[in-house]
Amino acid sequence: MKKTFRVLLMLMMFSQVTFSQDGFESAFENENNVSANLGVTTIGDQIFIGMRVQPEFSFGKFGLGLDVPLLFNASNGEMRTEEFNNGVGVLRMVRYLSYGKKKQDPVYVKLGDMTGEQLGYGAMLGNYSNSVSFERRKVGISADVTFKEIIGLEAIYSDLNFNGSQKLFAVRPYYRPFGKSNLPIIQTIEFGASFASDKDDYEQSSIGGTISSTKFTRDGNSAFGFDVGAILLKNILLKLTWDMQYTRLNKNEALANDIQNNPGNYATYSNTNYGAGSGFATGLEAQFRFVANIFHVNARIERQWYGDNYIPQFFNFAYEINKDTRLMELIGAEKSQGIYGKLGSEILSLVKIEGELLLPDNLEDSNRGAIVGVNLQTKEIGKFRARGKYLKAQLNDLGDAFKLDQRSLANLLITYRLNRFMETGVDYQWTFAEKEDGSFRALHQVRPYIGVSIKF
Repeated sequence: MKKTFRVLLMLMMFSQVTFSQDGFESAFENENNVSANLGVTTIGDQIFIGMRVQPEFSFGKFGLGLDVPLLFNASNGEMRTEEFNNGVGVLRMVRYLSYGKKKQDPVYVKLGDMTGEQLGYGAMLGNYSNSVSFERRKVGISADVTFKEIIGLEAIYSDLNFNGSQKLFAVRPYYRPFGKSNLPIIQTIEFGASFASDKDDYEQSSIGGTISSTKFTRDGNSAFGFDVGAILLKNILLKLTWDMQYTRLNKNEALANDIQNNPGNYATYSNTNYGAGSGFATGLEAQFRFVANIFHVNARIERQWYGDNYIPQFFNFAYEINKDTRLMELIGAEKSQGIYGKLGSEILSLVKIEGELLLPDNLEDSNRGAIVGVNLQTKEIGKFRARGKYLKAQLNDLGDAFKLDQRSLANLLITYRLNRFMETGVDYQWTFAEKEDGSFRALHQVRPYIGVSIKF
């Protein structure tokens, strides 16, 4: 009971939710604005002056967001072009281009930033992001298409930079056998089968020669799973959904062979057992909407059972930081259990606080670690506005939950409106940049700015 109380208390503090499904639409959606912020930023040990032009538009079912960086080195006046290298070039300026809303419209397609994407109910691929680095931003594609309310298909591809190797690809066909009936609960029953595969063979040229950053992943990281779910209750105030998921992470032969042939490289592991692993989860999710949209609440609680060599949400935001490192986390992972929860609220259409917590039982003894996520967004309150996201993985001590390091992603923007067309503020980024050896290093940017901000 004490552990359950602790989990519920944490979920009250950290909340994440989507409010836009089946009439639970957020007041923060469908905003049109253009911003161009002039300021000074420090990246590494260099100072840059310039702006980011970031228009965002919504036209019916279409959405468009751009991010155009125009930064110049303060010491030599040269334009910074690193953000366009080793990726999709100028296409990285498309933050997103979308049509429809996932799980609401028969056709949903999104091009660009895949932050927050999940496949199905999220046990295999959840909390995913393909944009952990501004230096090598990727443009991916996500789609969800339903045919005649019975058959559907979800698909995600992480990187449209076609360089000869397959990047992360995930697909989930699903079937609603009673989708056209009018029977409560029965008509919402959905069966899904998921598959994910990544054979990233990314290489880059550096002063020291050609270096690979995916030694094991090029051999193939893959997984498959099955799920079933249904809407148990749905009315104007409440929607209650149940689901059950099974996932299997397939064995990576290159890693298995390396453990066998080079045991000295794994001397720090107390247990070098490695093979295919599987997990099972079942959960409930509830969405509440109070009178006149004064208050929205979303809550999810999920019980998880982990087998050996298994990590829930294996394909998450941490996966793209270092795919081989993520794969090696499976080494020695032993059978255990855990809890996953989400809790969020939107108050008076002014403040939205979202967050989540994935917490293994016996956290101190677990080599899987916890995941914490927080998302904050406000409308203008007294001319001030805030927007921020924070994620951290591989936590073995919740006391370190908000210490920024190589396991973290963070962004915080605080602005003050000067007049109808101008604002000033501070933009903080904790992200990652690629080093010459193909690995990533944590990178922080603090950018005070003044600029144009027009809403219409």
